[in-house]
Amino acid sequence: MRKWFSEQENKIEVFVFLVLMIAVCSPLITKLCINGHDLEYHLLRIESLKEAILMGRPFGKINVLFFGGAGYASSLFYPDLLLYIPALLRVMGFGINSCYHIYTALCMILTYLSTRYCVKQMTRSTYGAIMAGILMVSAPYYLGDVFIRGAVGEYTAFIFLPFVIYGIYNTIYERMDRPFILGIGFAGVLLCHTNTFVFCLLFAFVAFIVKWKNFKENPVAIRRLLATAGVTACLTMFYWLPVMEMIFTTGLYVNHAWITLEESAMQFSCIFSMTFPGLGFLLIILAFFRVLVKKNAQNRNLIAFSDWLLIGGSFFAILATDLIPWEKLNNYLSFVQFPWRFFVLATAMLAVADAIILSVFIKSSLEPYMPSSNKVLAILLLVVSAAFAFRFISNADITYYDYSDDYYSHKPFTANVIAGEWLPDTVENPGQLVKDSEHLIADNGDDLPFERIRDRVETDLNADYGYVDVPFVFYRGYKASITGAEGTKELLVTPGQNGLCRVSTDGQKGHLVVKYGGTALQHLSLIISLLTLIAIIVFSLYKKKKSKADGG
Repeated sequence: MRKWFSEQENKIEVFVFLVLMIAVCSPLITKLCINGHDLEYHLLRIESLKEAILMGRPFGKINVLFFGGAGYASSLFYPDLLLYIPALLRVMGFGINSCYHIYTALCMILTYLSTRYCVKQMTRSTYGAIMAGILMVSAPYYLGDVFIRGAVGEYTAFIFLPFVIYGIYNTIYERMDRPFILGIGFAGVLLCHTNTFVFCLLFAFVAFIVKWKNFKENPVAIRRLLATAGVTACLTMFYWLPVMEMIFTTGLYVNHAWITLEESAMQFSCIFSMTFPGLGFLLIILAFFRVLVKKNAQNRNLIAFSDWLLIGGSFFAILATDLIPWEKLNNYLSFVQFPWRFFVLATAMLAVADAIILSVFIKSSLEPYMPSSNKVLAILLLVVSAAFAFRFISNADITYYDYSDDYYSHKPFTANVIAGEWLPDTVENPGQLVKDSEHLIADNGDDLPFERIRDRVETDLNADYGYVDVPFVFYRGYKASITGAEGTKELLVTPGQNGLCRVSTDGQKGHLVVKYGGTALQHLSLIISLLTLIAIIVFSLYKKKKSKADGG
């Protein structure tokens, strides 16, 4: 370690990293909690995962803390890949405010490191990689995601976007000799933010179609690409297959857009804005260095790829504006909700493209005459980006709130689900669910006593009821059983009053238990994902052992 730190290049990198992190993480250094637009929902997700861990069901699909105990399928529809980190911190006794800030800072650090790693692999330039990391985490849209929106899914996905970008480069220009890069990228993005995953698929599809000639000349890459896609699909099947099952079998609020795309589209000039939501002019200005760079045999592939990133980044930036006829596309792309979400990929693509262009420009035009030019430009970019970050943070409407550790023990706070996209449309009155969570109603109107034990509801039925409405929001996979004089029987569960679970008891008496047991497809998808993970580990160990045996 001492030898590594003795090298000047490494000292400069540590200096850059520390200054950058102090600049972008400064709003987190407080006892209060950043209070972004969507934050209460994400804190509720964290608290629900904490409760699930304490219940012994950490990977449950239904979060029973929501709506006062009535439950919400947040973990089914919204992947929780990295959100277990703050949830475990909560289990360990950290406060809500501190565990969220630790998690946010960790995500910013990981975004810098993943960007640095992937760009370093592409450019073989440490300073180019450093500049990419600086541009990524100081970008106005990224900082807005973190501090203004509290968009946990989006800013977590930024960690994996560099892997997607590098994976596409590796596939097209390097015979896909590192297929795991593309797999990590797409799997990570999917398990963080589904919308961003769709945007990445769009970019990859277009890139591969345009560069189809490269695949024709390199059939090995085609086989590796198909194999990687298959393995990634199987590895993440535990998430996407239950989502598809629920979407195709259950009417959901998400099918009824609460905002139209034309309402939230931005003016073209907003692209250059240094406030949120905006892309910022620094990423755009640096792209003009491209005119100073000439292709040669050494940089041909890098420059060609940077051109594609510039085109792609510009395309996604324009998609965020009202230049697009969103009123005609609203019926097909309503899941986007806000067109400025396309800035996620625009930011990542332009940051990487700018870093590639700068690294090539330095190496070909400046380094021969000024050997320390890469260090100077990296530090200069750090100063400019840090200044812009401080300016953004000081001018942004960042608010704080002191969340007590028992905040979500107050039932009204457990109903904050923003637009409630993942509620079934049998729920006619979401505002009533918290009150409904306190009652188990029989078909004759009797309000029956019941007990919530961990993630299930139990009650004793002593009368001839045809059905009872149990205080759980109905999703496919709820199970009910009654234990009486004739043993234990399974009962039919369907949607009831205000979308709650209606259990058909048909006059049977005994002890009723209702809990979420999942569907056959959920169990099958989990088994396939686990087997795939085991196969990947075994294959990796085999390759490592074989490489050692061959003297590699």
